[in-house]
Amino acid sequence: MPSWLLGLGKGLALGFVGVGVKFCFTRRALQKSKVVEQGKAGKILTNCFFSRYVVNLIILVLAFFLFSTNVASLIGTALGLTLPKYILYFKKLY
Repeated sequence: MPSWLLGLGKGLALGFVGVGVKFCFTRRALQKSKVVEQGKAGKILTNCFFSRYVVNLIILVLAFFLFSTNVASLIGTALGLTLPKYILYFKKLY
C-alpha cells in the first residue's frame, strides 16, 4: 500500500472528526433557536456560524502540526472538511 494513501486516510479521518464537531454545534444551535425569541435565535445562529469557522481553523492548524511532513495528510484533512457538504448537496439534488 502506498504511503501517501495512509496519510490521506489519516487526514480524511481528522477532517471527518471536524465535520462531526461542526454538525453537533449546528444541531445544538438549531435546537436552542427554536425555543427562544427571534432576536436571540439570530445571535445563537451567528455564534454557531463563527464557531464552525473556528473549528475549521483549529482542525487545519492541528493537521499542520501533526502531519507537517506529509502533504497527502494535509490534503486529506482539507478534503475531509469539505467533502461531506458536497455529498449532502448531491443527495438533495437527486
